[in-house]
Amino acid sequence: MTSEAGLLLHARELRCERGGRAVCTPQSFSVCAGQALWLRGRNGSGKTSLLRVLAGLAAPAGGDLWRAPHTGILYAGHQNAVKDDLSLFENLQFLAQMGQLQGSDTEVQAALRQWGLWAARHRPARVLSQGLRRRLSLARLSLAEQRALWVLDEPFDALDDDGVSVLIAQMYAHHVRGGATVLSSHLSWPAGAAEPAQHWLHPQGAPS
Repeated sequence: MTSEAGLLLHARELRCERGGRAVCTPQSFSVCAGQALWLRGRNGSGKTSLLRVLAGLAAPAGGDLWRAPHTGILYAGHQNAVKDDLSLFENLQFLAQMGQLQGSDTEVQAALRQWGLWAARHRPARVLSQGLRRRLSLARLSLAEQRALWVLDEPFDALDDDGVSVLIAQMYAHHVRGGATVLSSHLSWPAGAAEPAQHWLHPQGAPS
């Protein structure tokens, strides 16, 4: 397809498989700069499979997927990708290195402060609660300003109210910069936060 102003991603009749089996009905939607798209659906409806296809981590089973040329993508999966034996500071440095993100000491320090983790920066990750592990994993968003498309799988899981507020603020700033977010969540959208566009997924074989 031809590029439209601000269009970052377009899916048309996109199909996904897991273990060789179709998991959702064909999906069609677009995502433009400054937008967030909330993928919704019951367990097993294919949200994670679709997110992985959008992020380029899995191939679609059919249909068309177009991304704007040179669009950088950050994928944050449901698993936290935190290493127990590393400190919080070392973990975030590792995540930045693995994701080829901005990762200078100054930038990592700023990210830890933004996510309320600075006081614990020298502690090993093994002692963290699930909520703090989730914060640490998501702190890479603060290092990903150059990635236009954020693809986030259940980012609100285990976060307390303060963590949710930080995440919402990070996404809002990202959208103001001209980025976009595609995310899944089984939780209700946080009260007081502008609700993004919603796209419902239906399991393969279910009525759409």
